[in-house]
Amino acid sequence: MSDVQRPLLQALREGARERAKAGRAGGVSWARRIAPAPVLLRLLTALTLFTASELAVPPEWAGTGFYAALAALLALAAALAPAGPAVFVAIGFTIAAWLVSDALDGDRSPTLWTAAGLACLLYTGHSAAAVAQRFRTTTAMDGEIILTWAKHLGLVLASTVGIALTLALFTAYFTGLTAGLAVGAGIVAAVTVIYVLARSLHKTP
Repeated sequence: MSDVQRPLLQALREGARERAKAGRAGGVSWARRIAPAPVLLRLLTALTLFTASELAVPPEWAGTGFYAALAALLALAAALAPAGPAVFVAIGFTIAAWLVSDALDGDRSPTLWTAAGLACLLYTGHSAAAVAQRFRTTTAMDGEIILTWAKHLGLVLASTVGIALTLALFTAYFTGLTAGLAVGAGIVAAVTVIYVLARSLHKTP
């Protein structure tokens, strides 16, 4: 190595060390400033959307590496970018997988509780993302916002389960329609409460 190249190589090494130190310091600073509520909402978004996608298909589909990896990737994208289209893509993927798997598997018919479970999981993921998108991971959230969201979420989940229970009691009268009615009721309830939740959050100072 020539005398000219030696100082250049040393300067490159020192520069790399300084950048590494700055990166570590920035990471530690971000970790110290992180707010738990927005992060937990994002984790909830990913977990519920992934669980819904696994519930929507038969076990032989859910256990395949490609399907599980794709479902996990879409759920993670929705959690990392709750304000973008990733949430709707993940929800659309789950609904499409449910419909396609039911259409291809003639021996598997949609069940009331699968429909109710999907409605609950998808609404939970969507509503968590709707709240999380308003806050950065380093922004502290007012406890009143979390409480308002939790109340409305509980209302939707309880109403969905209540409707499913009512239909289950009269399943002989709703043969072939239970799953569709449960999904329809879940969608109506979700849209209604999303609107109420949005107004509540908008009014929160």
